[in-house]
Amino acid sequence: MDWVEGITGGYIGLGKLSFIFVMIALTNFFDTTSYAARIAGVRSKQLAISNSLFAMLTFGSRMTTFLYLTPIGTLADQAINKGFDPLFALQFVLLGATVGTGLGVVLLPPTVRFYELGIERMEREGTTMRVFKSLFLTKDGLRDLRRCWIKPKWSMWKGISLQGVPKDMVIMNAVLYSFFTVGSIAALYAGSLAPDYRLTASSLSPAINAIAAFLLLFLVDPRGAIIMDQGIHRKVSMEVVKSSMVYLALSRLVGTALSILVLYPAAKAVAFLAQFFYKFMS
Repeated sequence: MDWVEGITGGYIGLGKLSFIFVMIALTNFFDTTSYAARIAGVRSKQLAISNSLFAMLTFGSRMTTFLYLTPIGTLADQAINKGFDPLFALQFVLLGATVGTGLGVVLLPPTVRFYELGIERMEREGTTMRVFKSLFLTKDGLRDLRRCWIKPKWSMWKGISLQGVPKDMVIMNAVLYSFFTVGSIAALYAGSLAPDYRLTASSLSPAINAIAAFLLLFLVDPRGAIIMDQGIHRKVSMEVVKSSMVYLALSRLVGTALSILVLYPAAKAVAFLAQFFYKFMS
């Protein structure tokens, strides 16, 4: 408990901090499975169904965002009222995001098989509820789910190569995800750095995330989509498609880890912007 009290000023317990850690880890784990969904979609030539399954799977995880952002906001308020710096606590939270993303990368092979099973069942059953029932409420479905599991081994990564993978896309993905991951938390932390402008700072959170999402949408996603379409039409090999998705997942992991280091300067920048906008509007 001592280390928890040290990084939170003694105003948030191990249970609450662990809850935040687990929630943000789960959210990032499910988001990272998007790369497995793309691989499964190209293999089966059913990319639309694969993306639909991913959207359904991540809907619940995205709904839990408020479950960890609200306690983080409370921590920032307590830091202001009690006079301690929540930096290390927030970096610990971002470590949770890194752990969740790392698990998503390690478990890509079984997750690809899960999506392939979901695509096959969706084609056969036709509706989401029937797919859910056939997979989770029948013996055959549970057996097929167990078969999706394969123990991660180094041999699974054979054939993964940077050849044919746009390197600038991978680097850009890492940079943008570092800011995308840190955006909301940096805005909340900025409020504790500049208490007089904390509402203005927190209001900048959607803008930061929107800019990062915009850049991802226009600079990274289209190039990944082109590779997937080329893979479906066999203009590039499946190895290139798989390698591209794996390196995008790895670069996302790197970006999420970098967010731990980016947090403080990002929060200082948000605090500066909050003061600027406040004075500009006064």
